[in-house]
Amino acid sequence: MSDATASTDPLLDTEGVAERIGVEQAATVRVYLKRTRKRIADGLPVRPQDLPLPDETIRRSPAWHASTIDRWMASRPGRGHRPTEP
Repeated sequence: MSDATASTDPLLDTEGVAERIGVEQAATVRVYLKRTRKRIADGLPVRPQDLPLPDETIRRSPAWHASTIDRWMASRPGRGHRPTEP
């Protein structure tokens, strides 16, 4: 990634993601990621409300591009939304 791209699409750690999505604690983001990883491990598809997997790992810490989080927030169902089960 070039320096220009890095400045326009910064990498966010769990604290940065928490701030960007409006949750109080980075621990909440870690729980979201754990749920996504569990679904994948269980062979289940990732749903729109599931946090995307990190774009990169830096010293064992997950990191997402701001654009990844922005796309996820734009496409995820609103809080309290429960899709109708068939």
